[in-house]
Amino acid sequence: MLTQTDGAAAIPPLSASERARNRRRAPVRRLRLGLAVFAIAVGVTVVGQASWRSLASSKLQTQAASTPLLLDKPRFTGVLKDGRPFLITADRAERDPNDQDLVRLSAPMLVRGYGQPDASQATAKSGVYREAAHTLLLTQDVKITNGEGYEFDAPQALIDMRTGEVSGNGGVAGTGPNASTRANTYSVKDKGDRVILNGRVRTRLEPRP
Repeated sequence: MLTQTDGAAAIPPLSASERARNRRRAPVRRLRLGLAVFAIAVGVTVVGQASWRSLASSKLQTQAASTPLLLDKPRFTGVLKDGRPFLITADRAERDPNDQDLVRLSAPMLVRGYGQPDASQATAKSGVYREAAHTLLLTQDVKITNGEGYEFDAPQALIDMRTGEVSGNGGVAGTGPNASTRANTYSVKDKGDRVILNGRVRTRLEPRP
């Protein structure tokens, strides 16, 4: 029988079965809390691993993109506009990682009219080949020779790989059979039949023996 004392409701004592259930509930609650913490930890680990792999993959891709393509003893071949085949060789070629159109050459050599008796040759210590523009810029100790005994020395030579025309504005010194010449700028056209010299042109002719 329930009684009231000073306005407060009397609470009946717990039975033995209820006390047993309460004792069982405490470990269950702790187990549930532990599982929740474990699940959160696993989730954080998975997200962290995914982020790390994504970062590592991005870093590897960036490194691959920034690594230049190197070639030893490269060979570039083609045909000029006038039908003459050409050949470009070098000790080494390196494609610029920031400009895929640009190829840097070490000790390049160009042969215009490759395989033909009237072939001309140009060599240098370094060069830059631009595929889209079809141009080859030779620099440092440029030497241009042809099959008729003419040789030109220049600090640079810009060659149009479509027409075969050669030009330079860093000066030129040329020698040939019974003649020598110097100028500030030059251009070679029409398969070498026409040479245009400009700027302080000096030519010396020597009589034939």
